[in-house]
Parts: sequence; structure tokens; C-alpha cells
Amino acid sequence: MATMLLLRCNKKSDTMQNTKLSGIPETMLIPLWAKATETEQGGGLLCDKCAMQMKSQIDYNFSKFKKSTMSRVGCCVRGALIDEETCNFIGDNPNDVVIQLGAGLDARYQRIGMPKVTCWYDLDLKQGIEFREQLLPHTDNNVYLAQSMFDYSWIDRVKSHDAPVLIIIEGVLMYFNAKDVQDFFMELCTRFERATVLMDILAYVALKHARHHETLKKIDNCPEFKWSILDSNEMEAWHPKLHLGAEYYMSDHDNGRFPLILRGLYKIPYFYKRYNQRIVRLEIK
Repeated sequence: MATMLLLRCNKKSDTMQNTKLSGIPETMLIPLWAKATETEQGGGLLCDKCAMQMKSQIDYNFSKFKKSTMSRVGCCVRGALIDEETCNFIGDNPNDVVIQLGAGLDARYQRIGMPKVTCWYDLDLKQGIEFREQLLPHTDNNVYLAQSMFDYSWIDRVKSHDAPVLIIIEGVLMYFNAKDVQDFFMELCTRFERATVLMDILAYVALKHARHHETLKKIDNCPEFKWSILDSNEMEAWHPKLHLGAEYYMSDHDNGRFPLILRGLYKIPYFYKRYNQRIVRLEIK
């Protein structure tokens, strides 16, 4: 059964609107809740006033996530690390083009101060973009693309600017199988002469265990975790142009927010490597 969402106020028409979400589309509400709650409570990992505003407009039972400490911290650490890498890339590459694949309701463009880039694209499936548009309308410089990330026409659009390219993929790839992920990167390497990719990698131990995830298990039609990789360096073998530029294990950046017992376990190399989510920067060149 799909979850019926009721928007409290639609900016364009001032009328209430219904949206049905379930499975992967419904997962976009988890990081929205995490970032909004972190901001509301002043947790310090991340500040996202747009997330607060969007959450306040959605009639949804967010309270079912309130005890999900790991998910809240994880989403915010992940978001903050990618924010920092994004700002560094933009600082080094003025007039670049940024595209977020599977953007959901993430307001990164607004969160980092609407940087002066050539264009910032947010891409998601039609259902997600329509919902996003009602809550956070596009602007001339923040363009929305309603299509699959596997519809590679977005590459032609991005390349048409003839500018440095940053591709952000957050909270997405774990829902696709290994062949789809590898084929996707093969396509990127074939089509781009140069590009930078920022992405997260699911904790290896979580593969096939989405039903035990503290927030995912609480949504309708819980999607399965299908992809992770134990060693990020293995991705370099997929294509000669693919290189690992940086890797961040998230337990190193939680500011002491993960539960004490987990912080103790993360000191054990076996646990650290398999139970940690990672952020990686990949260079295509």
C-alpha cells in the first residue's frame, strides 16, 4: 500500500494536495526528517532550514522515526561530508555544473548558499520531482530533471555547458544491483572525458538486511539493499579512467554522536571496515 501524503499548503495554489509514495520514493522522507530534526534541535552536524520548512508542509507520521538515532546522525554526517566536498569542488572549479542524481527532497543547493555555478541540476523520477516542485520550486539556476538516472540524456545536457562537472549520488546506489551500478559507471567513463563523482557506499554488513534498518523497516514496501562494496579501491578496476580520490568513514566524523557501544566497536578494524558507511570521491580522467 502506498502512503498518502497531504501537503498542508501549496505555494502556487494555496490548496491542499495529495501525493502517494511507497518503497524507494518514500525513502526521501527519511533524510528530510533527519536534517530537519537536527536543525530544529540544534544538533550541530548540519543546518538545513529548507528541510524544516518542507517537513512542516507534509502531513506524515514523522514521529515513527523519533528514536532512530543512528539514521538521524548517519544522514546528517553523510550530508555534511558531501556538502563540504561539494563546496571544495566549486571553489576549485568556478562556473562548474553540478547534478544531483536521485535528489529526492535534498536542498543542498540552498543549504550551501546557492553557489554561483553555471547550472545546478536536481534529477529524480517524475513522481519525486513533482513532489519536490510543490515544496521547493525550481529556479532559473536550479533546474529539475524528471527522469531516471539511467536515461543518459542528462549527460548530453550537462556536457553542453562545456564546464567542469560534479555528479552527486547520495542515498541511491544501494537500491540497485551490482551489475547496474558497474554498468552505470562504465557509461559515465565512456561519455565523460573528465568528471568528479561524490557518492556514499552502504555499510557492507547491511547488504540484504534493509528489513532490519531502524527507519526503512517503518515505511511501506520496504526496498532492499542490493549493492555495497567492501573495498572502494575495487571500483578502479571497472574502468581505466576511474580513480579513487578520497574516502571518508562516517564514524570518524560523527562528533561523538553515535552510541557509545558503537564508538567502541568502531575501534576494532573488522567492525570499522564492515559496519561503516563511507563517502567517496571518484575522479573520471
